[in-house]
Amino acid sequence: MFQYRTINKCFDMIYQDDNQTAITKFYIRKLCETNKVLYMKTGNKYLVDYDSLIAYLKNPTH
Repeated sequence: MFQYRTINKCFDMIYQDDNQTAITKFYIRKLCETNKVLYMKTGNKYLVDYDSLIAYLKNPTH
């Protein structure tokens, strides 16, 4: 099942696991714009599939 979250929420969840993370909201948005992760755009907001984001961050070469 997809877990769609806003970019802000995805960032907060990553930051909660690692408060020294180098991942930024801008980077997450760029991953969406380059179709590296699953997302839906509703109006001006990106809804990111959190599992897809984490999978990409674990293996960014795919």
